[in-house]
Amino acid sequence: MRPAALTIIAASMLLAAERVPAANQVVGSAPKGDATAVAVRIIKRQFPRCQRVSAAARNPKDGSIRAKCDGTDYVVLTVFNASIAKTREVALECSAAKSLFNVSC
Repeated sequence: MRPAALTIIAASMLLAAERVPAANQVVGSAPKGDATAVAVRIIKRQFPRCQRVSAAARNPKDGSIRAKCDGTDYVVLTVFNASIAKTREVALECSAAKSLFNVSC
């Protein structure tokens, strides 16, 4: 199985663990703060094999952060689950972000 497919499966499992319809989940901007510091914290928490986060920049249109770690492109954002009123900080490989939330890098 390709690594991108595994990332989509893992992200789906993370979000599905709350057992809510996708319609109740709203994608939002990345947490406030320095783009590089935020990206490092969230990407390394979700992808511990990441050695070096580089080129982190906040998208002025939607507040998400695009970053690169070891050659892989990521998007950092939040997902609000309206059913339980909980916000998750999420880092996704760009292919997974597009597939799950129609968010492009």
